[in-house]
Amino acid sequence: MRRIVCSLILGLAFWASSFFPVLAWEGMPLPPLSVEGRYLTDTHGNVVNLHGFAQTYSPWFNEQGTKWSDYDVAGCLTYNQGLIDDILDAGWMMNFVRLHMDPYWSNTPGCTPDGHELPNCFNEDRFRKYLDEVFIPMAEYAISKGLYVIMRPPGVSPEVIGVEDEYNYAEYLMTVWDIVSSHPRIRDRHEIMFELANEPVRIKLADGSVGDNTQAHFDVLKEIFQPIVNRIRSNGFHSVLWIPGSGYQSQYKGYAVNPIEGPNIGYAVHLYPGWFGSANGYEVFKAEWEEQVKPIADVAPIVITEMDWAPEKYNSSWGKGITGTAGGEGFGANFKRIMDETGNASWLLFTDPHLLARFTGKAPEPGEPYTFLNDPEACPWPVYHWYQDYALEHYPRPEFEKQSQSDNNDGSYTNPVIYADFPDPDVIRVGDVYYMVSTTMFVFPGATLLKSYDLVNWEYCAHPLERISGDDAYSLLNGENRYGRGQWATSLRYNNGTFYLLFNTLDDGCYLLTATDPEKEWTTTRLPRGFYDPGLFFDEDGKTYVVHGINTLKLTELDQNFAPIGSDVVLVERADRGLEGSHVYKIGDYYYIYATYGGWPASQVAFRSTNIQGPYEEKVLLDDQNIHQGALIETQTGEWWTLMFYDRGAIGRLPNLQPVNWVDGWPEIGVDDKGVAVYRKPDVGRSHPVKVLPTNDPFRAYRLGMQWGWNHYPDPDKYSLFDRPGHLRLYTASVSDDLWQARNTLTQRIFGYHESGSESYGTIKMDVSGMESGDRAGLAVFQDPYAAIGVEAGSGDKHLFFDMNGTITQGPALEQDVVYLRAVAAFGADKARFYYSLDNQSFLPLGEELDMAFNLSVFTGNKFGLFSYATSDLGGYVDIDWFSTEETFNEDLFYDPDFVGYSEEALTVVRIFTPSEHLEMLMGTSKSFEVFAEFADGSVRNIAAEAEIQNSSPGTIALQNGMLLARGPGCSLFQINYEGLLGGTHALEVEVCSSVFPLVEGLLNPSIWENGSFDAETGTLITGPYGFGGWQYDNGVDLSGYRYLVVNLQEPAGGDASFRLFDQGSYWSPPVEYPVGSATQVVVDLQAMYKTVDGQQVKANPATLSIIGFWSLGGSPIVIDEVYLSNSDDLLPVGLHDAELVPQKPTDEVDVFSLTGILLREKVLRGAALEALPSGLYLVGNRVQGYEKVYKNN
Repeated sequence: MRRIVCSLILGLAFWASSFFPVLAWEGMPLPPLSVEGRYLTDTHGNVVNLHGFAQTYSPWFNEQGTKWSDYDVAGCLTYNQGLIDDILDAGWMMNFVRLHMDPYWSNTPGCTPDGHELPNCFNEDRFRKYLDEVFIPMAEYAISKGLYVIMRPPGVSPEVIGVEDEYNYAEYLMTVWDIVSSHPRIRDRHEIMFELANEPVRIKLADGSVGDNTQAHFDVLKEIFQPIVNRIRSNGFHSVLWIPGSGYQSQYKGYAVNPIEGPNIGYAVHLYPGWFGSANGYEVFKAEWEEQVKPIADVAPIVITEMDWAPEKYNSSWGKGITGTAGGEGFGANFKRIMDETGNASWLLFTDPHLLARFTGKAPEPGEPYTFLNDPEACPWPVYHWYQDYALEHYPRPEFEKQSQSDNNDGSYTNPVIYADFPDPDVIRVGDVYYMVSTTMFVFPGATLLKSYDLVNWEYCAHPLERISGDDAYSLLNGENRYGRGQWATSLRYNNGTFYLLFNTLDDGCYLLTATDPEKEWTTTRLPRGFYDPGLFFDEDGKTYVVHGINTLKLTELDQNFAPIGSDVVLVERADRGLEGSHVYKIGDYYYIYATYGGWPASQVAFRSTNIQGPYEEKVLLDDQNIHQGALIETQTGEWWTLMFYDRGAIGRLPNLQPVNWVDGWPEIGVDDKGVAVYRKPDVGRSHPVKVLPTNDPFRAYRLGMQWGWNHYPDPDKYSLFDRPGHLRLYTASVSDDLWQARNTLTQRIFGYHESGSESYGTIKMDVSGMESGDRAGLAVFQDPYAAIGVEAGSGDKHLFFDMNGTITQGPALEQDVVYLRAVAAFGADKARFYYSLDNQSFLPLGEELDMAFNLSVFTGNKFGLFSYATSDLGGYVDIDWFSTEETFNEDLFYDPDFVGYSEEALTVVRIFTPSEHLEMLMGTSKSFEVFAEFADGSVRNIAAEAEIQNSSPGTIALQNGMLLARGPGCSLFQINYEGLLGGTHALEVEVCSSVFPLVEGLLNPSIWENGSFDAETGTLITGPYGFGGWQYDNGVDLSGYRYLVVNLQEPAGGDASFRLFDQGSYWSPPVEYPVGSATQVVVDLQAMYKTVDGQQVKANPATLSIIGFWSLGGSPIVIDEVYLSNSDDLLPVGLHDAELVPQKPTDEVDVFSLTGILLREKVLRGAALEALPSGLYLVGNRVQGYEKVYKNN
């Protein structure tokens, strides 16, 4: 807040605290937080809502200068760090602090700000100095105590800000955040977040006008903040940024239409008693909140960075109010209720921290008066206890400790760039995104596609390949299999908006997969002939080719259906050299074939020619560490890189990223003809955050995580994530003597780690109560040979067993239903060991060590495998609660223990619907478009953001970021299609209409100033005392294309009424006034409107009207007949023609217009003309019979 008040210093008392979970108090983990949809989440996807307090580091705000002064850095740090200690010692369960980089430090001494904390005295050198000496040390100290930090810039916003304004405030903010976000002690601190400004009030538009809450004002705010966000990201700061709204951070709905772009964006709100109508009880408070904040809270997380309250007598709070009761009167309890209902709101208590430090938790003794700290109607007492409850839910969980990554967090990376089996990579860049495909062989879904923004940090994108053929071999039936075969060496290309994957199989032909969106559905086509190790190429002349073959490389031209044209052209012949893995590029004047001499050892080679048909010359590019076969990639900045793979024994074939320099038209790989192990990251124009490919899985999703793949085709009826939510149920899917032919073995790659000596763990928690006699289930390390540890069910008992490549060794009996099984792979020695535990604490070895191998009979790296198969009869099952690659794992440590899980009914859509199939809007306004799905379990959810929506008239009603924008008069039909998560498409049509002067409750606002009333049935408006009622156009309305605005009243109005129009976005700006007097018609010449400004007549702008309506002394009825626009001198409504009224019959064919002349329905039967339309007045008729005014009352 801007007001400076003196807080009472209350008596010091002793503290008391209660026991709470170890992770929700001082010392709690501070993992990276990110924005996922409308929620703030931790690295595991747990929803996080933070609760905290604020600190300002200036003598005045630190007990009015009684604790330190004179730029005493040590004194400031000692005092404020001590407050953090005292607050936490007092038992406050807080996990963030808002840190104000107070201008006391950055202002030039002796300079007087133009107003409270305005930036005209800002000194950049001083800011840099005290950022180092005060603000960063305070942030680091808070972090050390288990607090996230939200940093706020020095001072407050000027009263008026714009892209250009008196203080160049946008430039000032850019300077501040450029300095802060690029600071090496801040840039990589994920515990720090930024609130980009404090309390913008009014916004200056390009035409010089000033306002605060139309779409144009939010568009300017985006012009201010988006470049700052972009600069912060380009500096390498990736943590959450909190964006302020207008009106002292109380208005946000325009951001829902035009949000700040980029990842990790939330919105910072301020809220005090009296704001949002909170002085008028819960219902008004909630309605105002939903009007101003809910539109953005529906799509992004919010944080309340200023809020407190107390009875005025205490003079210890910024906000004056009482706690009251939730749903009734008062502020505090209603605030909490609305925050809880919102569900994604973090918030703090803005009370002076030295007062919070003195909180004791002790109620007054009988007869003792309340104090600010123990009065239940003041904020400290209830908030302290609410924080205790919040500490038990929605708090961040610790990160996993064993995470395989190659980004060194210092601008460099270490090879392999992915420490797991992703062989035969092909890589392309589409825009700013890099895509990589790799070989998956017999694992399905397959052809794993990864994406990256910097070539170092990769994440899963898709598994495009569902099936290859329908024969028994891919289903492990009748003793057949496809080990060592299937999909391999895929070519990835993008051309004219389509992604292409082309690969060959040894047994089943050649396949082409296509998609316009790589993360959605792919289409699979079997081609008429095969191409060994194909390199697909789209030439500049529109022709399509594929280079393919082993030892002999051939060129084949393809037609539009990818069928061969003519005969193959032999390009290169290298007998018995294993020449393969071709990819084709046109770079400059040359065509390049980028290929490998395969086998062991392997090297990378290039062939080039100015003609795609040759002849080609050759150069060996790299013969080091067996690095070979991959892709050439150019970054956005013009750098060249190559991503290949190298063989690393049992773990598999690992991606390897190398720099490329061009010398004499040849690519040179690595440095000094050697592959680099550690090197600077590629320059892609900006930095990007570290990504870690997931391995752990608590099986809480409705689909398997993308790290998983089935060994051959699965039987979809033999596994479920629904039968026991939060568990993977594996039914026995086949009868087999060994794991090799067992169906539905679920696998994932085993990751290695760059840390020397680090081993790879895989552990499962398995419930075996559903097993039947002869069943075997457990955990394997799978290749050839394989080994497994598991449980075997007998006729009346169960026992552990160890399987060494088909040889079963029986272990001890198992006399409980839950067991923990573990495999540990040591890739330095290529050994794997196996363990079991009954309590997840003590793990006992079972069986012998497995000598892991990379055998070509399988041709993939070793994988962890979860299995359940029968040796006699089908019917049994196991429930796997979780899989973890941590050395120590407890699900409740990392995930919310209150998780309920999904049921099939909860994901099965019964119907989709909207609140109404006909929506009426006021032109120049916006509202959330809500589309709901009802599910089979009875639950209802808003699915508007997920549905596919077609709009018949976007120029009339636009749909943008989930918001309807009424841009012009008329109607638009929205066709909505929604495919449920489990399949099944549902459709719906919704009509949305917009008009300028609807006489409809909810659209005509009788209380724009002072509380009034409006009766839509009679058209009667009664304003409050000296009040105003009418139409308020949030985004402004342009009436410059019309000549007249006509107001017809049913009778003369009382109360000294006048009709007024405002063109500056504020009720307090000068209006155009037309006294009504005794007239029943007011005609406004829209092209000749004048308002009085400083005693002068100034022409008003009909293109920027924001408020139109009636002012009166109040209490007297203004009975409105109609308000409409006209372009004719005889004042006919736009779109209507005069006709003598003829009585209408129910079977007559009529049109339906709004009172402003908007055609709503055409050629409908009179008897059904108004069906499904909302309450209000309509013109019904046709040009022959004329039109009559009809009121519909629902």
